[in-house]
Amino acid sequence: MDYIHTAIYENKEIKFHYAEWTVKKELKLKKDGAFYVVSPWALTWDDENYYLVAYDAAAGIIKHYRVDKMQNTEILETDRKGEDSFKNFDLAAFAKKTFGMYGGVDAEVTLECKNELAGVVIDRFGHDVWLIPQGEDHFKTRVLVSVSPQFFGWVTGIGSGMKITGPDNVKAEYKAYLQDVLENY
Repeated sequence: MDYIHTAIYENKEIKFHYAEWTVKKELKLKKDGAFYVVSPWALTWDDENYYLVAYDAAAGIIKHYRVDKMQNTEILETDRKGEDSFKNFDLAAFAKKTFGMYGGVDAEVTLECKNELAGVVIDRFGHDVWLIPQGEDHFKTRVLVSVSPQFFGWVTGIGSGMKITGPDNVKAEYKAYLQDVLENY
């Protein structure tokens, strides 16, 4: 954490090894032990973990990394990149659309929900979310999310009171996700 804070303050890039858990409960380095080089811009907390939000110049996109899985972190002499990507960056909006800090393709998704789920939607997407009545028992909302298996898991966990109604490609992805899960049983 200290290296990340220092790099942000000094406007420098960092490098680190990134690890993932194995079934033997051991951390194994990703990318065959190659260093990740990124420009750190923010730290955030989600689901009891710190995440680094950084610009990956090689990929040209904003990415996030769990801090506890970063190893051998070093501050580089090179200046941070990605300033244009972070000029209007809203960390709170980023956290709202990213389920469990798993990224995906951003999309505006329309959800149809039973009225009793208004609190669930407001808690997840904030008070500025629009809830448009659909008859007496339902409402629709349109929200920006990172479409991912974690988003689909969230929708599934809500149950039959919530339905993805658009766009069609996200509905098709969700249906394929559900079919894939059902094949396990």
